[in-house]
Amino acid sequence: MLREQDINVWEATRPFLDVRSNDEHTLFSYYWAKQLLDFYPDADADIVLPAILLHDTGWKKIPIEKVLESFGPKMKYPELRRQHEVEGVAIAKQILSDLGYSEHLSKQICEIIDGHDTTKEARSLNDSLLKDSDKLWRFTRHGNETIQSWFDISLSEVQEILRNLLPTLLTEKGKLFASQMLEIAELKENLTKYIPNVSAER
Repeated sequence: MLREQDINVWEATRPFLDVRSNDEHTLFSYYWAKQLLDFYPDADADIVLPAILLHDTGWKKIPIEKVLESFGPKMKYPELRRQHEVEGVAIAKQILSDLGYSEHLSKQICEIIDGHDTTKEARSLNDSLLKDSDKLWRFTRHGNETIQSWFDISLSEVQEILRNLLPTLLTEKGKLFASQMLEIAELKENLTKYIPNVSAER
């Protein structure tokens, strides 16, 4: 799934992603970034794809006991969302330098890592694809179940969170993918309304 030229970035990044399932989240987000890039040819894959692999490395620098209280329905430390971006930029700069990326390309990658959670508007097409790819993971079944386990809430509550998140996506294709996944998840949750004896294990 990873492009050949991105494997070295992934290998260098993995030690920073063993926090709150960030390694899994990152690969799902990378998948969605590739999907969006097919529809937005003016975006630069050589910026967006390394950025998505690096974007959440900064959580490694946040006290583990505070990570799940830095976002979501039980948020106590919203300032740590900004801190993880700052830390992530520092980590990305070092990794990209070690891998021989040019200063010009490294700067563009780091510019969209910086603010990927705390800025809401698209600052560029590359930025919008990074933001949407990051969010699209939450709409997958893997994302639904992970969020449910993090906050000990029902899947219906997860879906309510996602309904509120949907308007914040920045690209039309991102909104389409997210809404499709949400509708499928909601259909699965509501099968018994239409098929009373449907198996809960399906």
